[in-house]
This record gives sequence, C-alpha cells and structure tokens, in this order.
Amino acid sequence: MFRLIQLHTESGVPRIGVDPDGYASARAALAHYRTAPATYFAVGRFDHEGTLTEVILDPICGLDGACQRPASVIHAQTYERLCERCASGLDVLTVPQLARRLGIACRLAPSVARFRQTALGGLRAPSGNRIAREFPDHVHDPAWRQELCISLTQSPTALNGLLIGVGALSHRQVLDLFPALCALGDELPDAIHEDLTRATARPLSPAGVAGLRLGLRNKP
Repeated sequence: MFRLIQLHTESGVPRIGVDPDGYASARAALAHYRTAPATYFAVGRFDHEGTLTEVILDPICGLDGACQRPASVIHAQTYERLCERCASGLDVLTVPQLARRLGIACRLAPSVARFRQTALGGLRAPSGNRIAREFPDHVHDPAWRQELCISLTQSPTALNGLLIGVGALSHRQVLDLFPALCALGDELPDAIHEDLTRATARPLSPAGVAGLRLGLRNKP
C-alpha cells in the first residue's frame, strides 16, 4: 500500500504525517502527488501492518518542477528536493543522509517525463536560489521585499526561493522577524497571496508553513 506523506520538524525533530488515501502502486501515488507537490513531501510505502517502510521521492528538482533537472539532494531544513545547481550554497542532505535522519529507507523514484508544463517552460530562475539565501537577513528591508514581489510576479519559479527561505527560519527567527514576515504576507502578489492562504489549510505542507509564518490565515 502506498500513501502520500508530509514532513515537518518539531523542535528540530522530523515528524511524518500520512494522508489517509491509499494507492495500489507507487506510480499511482506519484501521479496524484504531482497534482499538488507543495502539499506533500513524498510517497510512502506501507507494509500490511501499516508501518512506513520506505520513502519514495519525486526525481525532479523543486516543489513545482520548474527546474526540470534531476534532483540529487534534499534541503536540510525544508526537505525540498534540489538539483546540484539549485542547491549551491544551501545546507543540504544526500538521500542516504536523509534516510539516516528519518530512520527509514529513502530513494528517488525512477525518472519520468514530466507531464506538467510551466509558464516559463525552462530552467528555474536564478533568483529563487538568491531569495532563499538572502531571506533571513533582508526580509526586514521594504525595498528588498518590493524586489522580491516583483520577482514573484515576473518569474513564478521564484516562489521556490520564498518557500525555502521562509521554511528554513528557526522558531526564534520567526518570532524576531514576524512583523516583517506579516508585512511581506500583505505585500505578496494577489495570486500568490491567495495560493499561500489556501495552503494554510494544510499546515504541515511547505506552502502551508510559509503561509502561516507570513501571517496568512485560510477562512473557514
């Protein structure tokens, strides 16, 4: 049995959440995963007793698949899949290191042709990596936030950098930067503001974490 799983941290300890819907094959589970990659972390294989025995990761870089390069590492805080290019300068884990951290076997799924096309149809904009690196030191700067919002408008793939940057903040950084984070939440382009607000309904997803940390709330 295969189910979609979420991954988040509590006090630095990784915690896994499990979606109740089951799938007969990893292929079927991955197909559903790719319809909402920001909501889930990976596909989990469960034995007949319901124990998680393996984590199967999408082989493509990024939450939205915009990069199109093969993933090779995992971001150490947000657990986003990254290729070598997008991982440059970031704190990352290899797949074996992720398996040791979780205490569960992990592997990348076989490469498949992507069926989702992005608006840009090309490689992820370099701004995504820059946004992630600069985020904690610059989010308090209104001019930097304005530049970020322009990047989000011009290049939807920059959203990956925002999700990584927000997700990688420590709890102390979130408290210290919360006024600036809320200001950024109010300043986001309308479409992204709406997407992240809806994502807060799934608070363990990367987009949900980012939305909550930016002060967004999904109305019942």
